[in-house]
Amino acid sequence: MKAKSRKQTGEDASSFQSSTLAPVQRQTLEFLRKFLAEKAYAPSLKDIAEFIGVKSASTAHFHLERLEQKGFIRRGVDGMLELLDRVTPELGPTAVPLVGVIAAGRPIEAVEQSATIDIPPNMINGRGEVYCLEVSGNSMIDEHICDRDIVVIKKQENAEDGQIVVALLEDGSATLKRYRRLKNGSVMLIPANPTMQPITVDKVTIQGRLIGVIRELH
Repeated sequence: MKAKSRKQTGEDASSFQSSTLAPVQRQTLEFLRKFLAEKAYAPSLKDIAEFIGVKSASTAHFHLERLEQKGFIRRGVDGMLELLDRVTPELGPTAVPLVGVIAAGRPIEAVEQSATIDIPPNMINGRGEVYCLEVSGNSMIDEHICDRDIVVIKKQENAEDGQIVVALLEDGSATLKRYRRLKNGSVMLIPANPTMQPITVDKVTIQGRLIGVIRELH
């Protein structure tokens, strides 16, 4: 397996070491290990979805794809699933929560679990509470935020026009977009991709603003 490195962009950048798995993927991997050990066959997408607490089998499929892309499992066309040996790097003293997956595309189910990821100290110092999310989708591609990037978020409940924010919609889905307050009081969440349309909503909950991006280079 080829070695991988990560490139940082955003407000700050320096060398770092991180876990490669989003928290829900760690949870899925541990479920696969236990299920295979006990039953000797792979669980269904429904089994996985129920275990990680989501309704959609497509969400479970998404996380299986991530595990396969990152070299933790191998899947066959006949439904075969094999666990691969992979060592996850140790985390250092600047670990912050890696709380799930955020959509940079159409909003998806908000998935929040508990894990940590190492980031440079200067991304933390003086910024208050900081957490990370794994990006799914390419709606922010023109801001150099790509699918599978890790975004570093400063937790806050308010946003100013022009900031890139984590927005929680009323249906429980979460998305990463540029924030704009309209004159009529509504909020426009603007993608950075000319092929996608803004989302306009009457009410949105701000969960933080973007302060950095961490990218895996293949």
